[in-house]
Amino acid sequence: LGRLEGDAAGRAALDAALHDWIGRRLGVPVWRLLGLSRRAPVTSYTIGIDTLAGTRDRARRAGGFRALKIKVGGAEDLARVEAVRAESNVRLRVDANEGWTLEEARELVPALVELGVELVEQPFPADDLDSFRALRELEPRPPLVVDEGCHDLGDVAGCAGYADAINVKLAKCGGLREAVRMVHAARALGLRVMLGCMIESQLGIAPAAQIASLADWADLDGHLLLADTPFRGLELDAGRVLPGEGPGLGVEPA
Repeated sequence: LGRLEGDAAGRAALDAALHDWIGRRLGVPVWRLLGLSRRAPVTSYTIGIDTLAGTRDRARRAGGFRALKIKVGGAEDLARVEAVRAESNVRLRVDANEGWTLEEARELVPALVELGVELVEQPFPADDLDSFRALRELEPRPPLVVDEGCHDLGDVAGCAGYADAINVKLAKCGGLREAVRMVHAARALGLRVMLGCMIESQLGIAPAAQIASLADWADLDGHLLLADTPFRGLELDAGRVLPGEGPGLGVEPA
């Protein structure tokens, strides 16, 4: 699979199926197959861009989670974060999805520090490395996490020159093995690691859950944002998304 180019999500699906098959043949969960544990950091629960009233309502309804990720990138960014903080005292994370300029970030970051924001994800466009470097000179500030600018192992070393952490997503990198390689490379380069996801069912989230014990932060809420539940097997425990105890990926059709 590593020799194939493009369609990382398709490769990740095949990679997950193979790990699931091997785990089921051996009668062990994939996390144990990889020599890991079921431990995991608390997952973010995403608060999408909305009106201020809608943002407050979303924050109130997310009361069972211990970390909230606020999507920003507009004129009311600070007010949106303040609205969530007024409703919740849990950990706050901010994802700008490439939506800020350096000037906007310099104005916002001191207030975000005061509000206890613990990280800022992809504040600038992926190719605007100068803004990343300039913002890192500002202290204090939350860690800067690269998402859109880091796809696979080949991108990790470059990120060490302008950011503090990377967001590893299996659908971007091509599967479990590549994700594990990215984590080890990040550690060697002094980078921290977020383990992220797309909007996916439990079948899509389960492979990432197998390696969540390797991450500093987890953002594995994709299945929690769906109206339907086509698969089951993951466990939500005290704000953590944990893999099942069953063999392979530990998920079954609902």
